[in-house]
Amino acid sequence: MKIKLRPAVLLIPSIIFAIVIAAGVIYGDTFITVLKQVFEKLMGSLGWMVSLTMLLFVIFMIVIIFHPIGKIRLGGPNAKPKMNYWQWFTVALCAGIGTGVVFWGAVEPLLFTMEPAPSLGLEPGSDDAVIWAMRTTYLHWTIVPYAIYVTFGLILAYVCYNMRQPFNVSSGFVPLMGEKATKGKFATVVDVLTVFALVGGIAGTLGYGILQLSKGLEVVFDIKSTAYVCIIITAVIMVAYLSTSISGLKKGIMWLGDKNTWFYIILLLFLLVCGPTTYIFNLFTQSIGSFANHFIESITYTAPFTDGEMWPQWWDQYWWVDWLSYGAIMGLFFVRLGYGRTLREFVIVNWIMPSVFGFIWFSIFGGTVLHDQLFKGVDHYAQYKADGMEVMTFTAFDGIPGSMIIKAFMILIIAISFITLANSMISTVASMSVKFTGGKSGVEEEAPVPLKVFWGVLIGAASLVFTLTGGVDGIKMVKTFAGFPILFVGILMLAGFVFYMAKRPRNDRGQYEYEDCVANAPDSDEKPMPDAKWLVKLKEIVSRKRTN
Repeated sequence: MKIKLRPAVLLIPSIIFAIVIAAGVIYGDTFITVLKQVFEKLMGSLGWMVSLTMLLFVIFMIVIIFHPIGKIRLGGPNAKPKMNYWQWFTVALCAGIGTGVVFWGAVEPLLFTMEPAPSLGLEPGSDDAVIWAMRTTYLHWTIVPYAIYVTFGLILAYVCYNMRQPFNVSSGFVPLMGEKATKGKFATVVDVLTVFALVGGIAGTLGYGILQLSKGLEVVFDIKSTAYVCIIITAVIMVAYLSTSISGLKKGIMWLGDKNTWFYIILLLFLLVCGPTTYIFNLFTQSIGSFANHFIESITYTAPFTDGEMWPQWWDQYWWVDWLSYGAIMGLFFVRLGYGRTLREFVIVNWIMPSVFGFIWFSIFGGTVLHDQLFKGVDHYAQYKADGMEVMTFTAFDGIPGSMIIKAFMILIIAISFITLANSMISTVASMSVKFTGGKSGVEEEAPVPLKVFWGVLIGAASLVFTLTGGVDGIKMVKTFAGFPILFVGILMLAGFVFYMAKRPRNDRGQYEYEDCVANAPDSDEKPMPDAKWLVKLKEIVSRKRTN
């Protein structure tokens, strides 16, 4: 096997990102202001499309679970899984939105309760505001974001394993365009775009992580949050995620995922037992019912009213475009976890199980902080207004016995969560920066260590720069811009996959019949995908015009 660098995928996102960093540092507030104006214009014009696409992704997940297509096995009928369900689940959970649930677990339920969307006419702090806040938080952190990841992941897993296509995001277009999708400028543009979006996304997320950890050290150990502390935190996290990324998937990410998930479970059980247990169960029960009852209405909420104030554009749709910036490459990472599993199993483990965890996490954290705010007279909202959202993760424990021990434990959880995210993404981006030859798709191959170090250092340095210059909001804006093109990438991939599967023959039992296997690839259930008929026709037309 030989490895060949893809210079465009390696250099173009790096150069663009360097320009973005420089603009954020040099122009500061002006840069962020301009980005916000452009963002508002995009959201005002296309936010409705984002909402409808999210609904489409969720429907796609449900169809895979109940449709006969769900029986198709990734890698072919004889493929055997390489990890058990627990290992698979822990990696999918922690590498997905584990960092986000840690940061926002106490913030969103409280913030939405005290500041509900203006057009709904809810009184801040009211009973209706509490239930609306919980179901909106569920909307942001459970079945919708994971539907984004799993839609990309399922299509890419099928294409990479069963159609033997390269381990790149552009391979997802093969069902629509044929093998030409993985070659030439088109493939380069798609992969450059997704790498840039992902690098910006990680840098923004790690920037928030640095702030949260520095505030945690101040709250727990009275170590003042300074630039030097942020530099030390960044250095430690960089060394940790580079070390585990270099060690590979099994030794690094799987080990981190297992430990991180157990830490999550211990923390949740402690809060559930020592916190307002009855209130948490009651809040969860009514909130989950409201979420199910209002799901379609909630996911399509666009607030086209005079008092709408673009609330869903700045929250619901903002989050979904944010997830989209991760979506394609996170889906590509999910590919590496699903070998030997059916499409139905892929959806259950990667979509349903992490979503259930999200419902539990936000119910317990949200219930704890809301009970303090509404029943015990603890004004967490005032503290949020005074000290910022990064402190909320720690102050939520103030009314719990042994709170200082739990806060110190929380610092460890936050650090491991960010290390796991960076680890998984760096490994995937590094793999996309090279081309594996010799009949290998690259799915099972580890990228060269120097590439992992390159991307790891770039992401860590960018996170630190934007943290120290106050530009994290700017980089989050940039990654949402990248998320908009990824929206159309996802729509086209899904359309191509659905049309391709619709044309495949099935036997009398409704099972899909497999075509001839690829030569020398016994685990494959597909022969190489020919060019789509419309592409062949287009080539014929162009060829005739050139001849004339």
